[in-house]
Amino acid sequence: MKKVFLLLAALAGLASCHKTGNKQAEKVSPQDSTVLYVALMPTVDCLPFYYAEQQGIFDSLNANIEIRNYMAQMDCDTAFCRKHVDVAYTDLIRAALLQSKDTALNVIMRTDGSHELITAFSKRLKSPKQLKEKMVGMARHSVTDYLCSEIVKKGNISPDELYKPQINDISLRAAMVQNATIDAAFLPEPYATQARLLKNRSIYSTPKEKIHLMCMMASWQAQKDPKKAKLLHQLIQGYDLAVQKMKDKSNQDSARNLLKPFGLKQQVLDSLKLPKYHKASVPDAKQVQKAIEWLRAQELISKQYNGDTLVTSFLTK
Repeated sequence: MKKVFLLLAALAGLASCHKTGNKQAEKVSPQDSTVLYVALMPTVDCLPFYYAEQQGIFDSLNANIEIRNYMAQMDCDTAFCRKHVDVAYTDLIRAALLQSKDTALNVIMRTDGSHELITAFSKRLKSPKQLKEKMVGMARHSVTDYLCSEIVKKGNISPDELYKPQINDISLRAAMVQNATIDAAFLPEPYATQARLLKNRSIYSTPKEKIHLMCMMASWQAQKDPKKAKLLHQLIQGYDLAVQKMKDKSNQDSARNLLKPFGLKQQVLDSLKLPKYHKASVPDAKQVQKAIEWLRAQELISKQYNGDTLVTSFLTK
């Protein structure tokens, strides 16, 4: 079993290195302070940003904001660290780890998405305790890695009894569950809805566990540049205006359809339940502490790093 796992993990790692986002994501950003470059993924977390762009909200604010799409959170991080983008979709685990390694960043707001643990239909897995010596697709040192630790505790199994192939691309992760190449995977929406419609089972969800670790981070360079700082404020303003508009059901329907170009069928989008979006706000301190404690337990950060400068509230005041 371990040999199969190691081979699968290697293949998944190679596959997930391939970006399946749009070609725009491959470009290197010029040092143009009149444009704010934002790395997003096709998840419900990011939907208000997509909606603000599609509805011309950013244009109405005279905000020159360019969205770049990625299918893997690690690719968002890479683009951010290489200064190809100014803002990126991430989670508190990744953001704290990057900051602890001297990446100049702040978390500027939380997002309203979720993750579910989806088990392959043919595997007949109904609870975390059945995951002993099973393979759960995730991304290392991220929210899904953290969630693997949570289900290990819930299932009362040893950490080394859960095999965790790194599958960064979320569409690939979903496909591998559907094909039962892996036993289970953590999936964000709308990929969790897609998996459930295909008769796969959800056995764990972050909202039920009161886990809210997804967020947006911005570089210090962008925050200190007067023009980019203004654009950051407009990014948040546009997000809030989109959230307000998306309270209307007809607007929710058009917002869902913005995810269709990412390979999602209409049935999935029609069945997708959007979260109750909130205006931009910073993550709760307890959620930040969860991230720091987990990173410390995994010996990924030093004892001196406590995350006290991780979050900034100047954009959401």
